[in-house]
Amino acid sequence: MSPRASATHADRRLYLLVLRCQTGDETAFAQLLASFGGRTLAHLRTLVGDAADDVQQEVWLTVYRRLSSLANPNGFRTWLFQTTRHRAIDYLRARKRERELFDDEGSVDVSQIASSDDERLDLSGGSVAAVFAQLAPAHREVLQLRYEEDLSYAEIALVSGCAVGTVRSRLHNAKRHLQELLARDGVGLMGREEDKEGAT
Repeated sequence: MSPRASATHADRRLYLLVLRCQTGDETAFAQLLASFGGRTLAHLRTLVGDAADDVQQEVWLTVYRRLSSLANPNGFRTWLFQTTRHRAIDYLRARKRERELFDDEGSVDVSQIASSDDERLDLSGGSVAAVFAQLAPAHREVLQLRYEEDLSYAEIALVSGCAVGTVRSRLHNAKRHLQELLARDGVGLMGREEDKEGAT
């Protein structure tokens, strides 16, 4: 089976699983949680750190209560990470820390971003993982959504509630800061391959 056919098959399976959940199928919901629970937890760790386990419970309680109102099951992944982000913001706001997630050092003219910014990045490498936590939450988030969840720029924009240009700018800044941290330790970015979206 080709990668494209495999992806289409996986998308179809997820679509049907979400539909089953929307009918109240508890077994289907358990399967959904098993498939995505670790991924939402990883995303929460980029946003709220050690509080991720506590916020994770709020995320999945929200998913359980509101999934039936999701009009387009094909949009489940984007909706899930939107929900995850909203619960993280609730947590940070209650502690007057929400600016941690929204503060950024400014935008970059996306027309000036080099084509190398459209290369893929392996975040699982030991050197990268070691300095990842030192990045700002907004930068960890965009890197995690792009390279671990493989969301498109448009999907990340929906999750984060900002323009696609802002996503690209933030991604550029995040990779630059990550590269600076690695260079400080005498390491370069590794594990790149050409990005499937190119310069779009």
